[in-house]
Amino acid sequence: MISNMKKMKHMKQIYKGGGGVIGQMNKTRVCAKNSQKKSRRINMRKTKLIVVLTLSLLLCSASLAMAAAPAIFVNGTALVSENQAILENDRTLVPLSVIFEALNQQVDWNADEQSITAGNIWLQVDNSVATVNGENVNLDVPAKTVSAVTYVPLRFIAENLGKDVIWDGSQNRVDINDKPIIDEEINEDATTGQIDEDATIDEDAAIEETDKDAAVDEDAVDEDAVVEETDEDTAVDEDAAV
Repeated sequence: MISNMKKMKHMKQIYKGGGGVIGQMNKTRVCAKNSQKKSRRINMRKTKLIVVLTLSLLLCSASLAMAAAPAIFVNGTALVSENQAILENDRTLVPLSVIFEALNQQVDWNADEQSITAGNIWLQVDNSVATVNGENVNLDVPAKTVSAVTYVPLRFIAENLGKDVIWDGSQNRVDINDKPIIDEEINEDATTGQIDEDATIDEDAAIEETDKDAAVDEDAVDEDAVVEETDEDTAVDEDAAV
């Protein structure tokens, strides 16, 4: 009787999960589920952390790039654009339409080739080789498209369109100016002065030559007069002798 009661009690414990094989299996399942849940929570936290860090880095990079973009002036006038200049490998890139408009330069855009032609310049998006007057030129940074806006290397464009480019690192500023024509004017004045001097010398020489010719003519006249007078005297003497 007592033995049967113990067996029944033992069976109840097994069914209730309080002990035995079934109880151990239930505990194992519970532990496994808890472990999986904990692992999922950790993975979700890691994923969220990675996303947050990535976004933070992107925002910081964008902020630094915007802060580092220099102010650009064309003949003393600030270049204003909705799309700010960007820096890449220490080279300034500016929106295509903005810079060519500021430099009063017509530009042709080939959408199929993603290429730009302006005057004697040809360049292509993501192509590090451009052409100037038909000759290949290697670019430090090629033209590129950012958020549907085409950017071109500032110095390359400006200098090959005959402009002076001055970088002021202390003010984080780029000045693009028309090249002065002082040298040409000086050379022109010097040439004019040389021509005037040559003309003066030629004129003086001509006057001197004219004076010499006049003196020679006067001497010739005097000589003729003397000869004529001598002939008359001779004739008179001959008549007197007769």
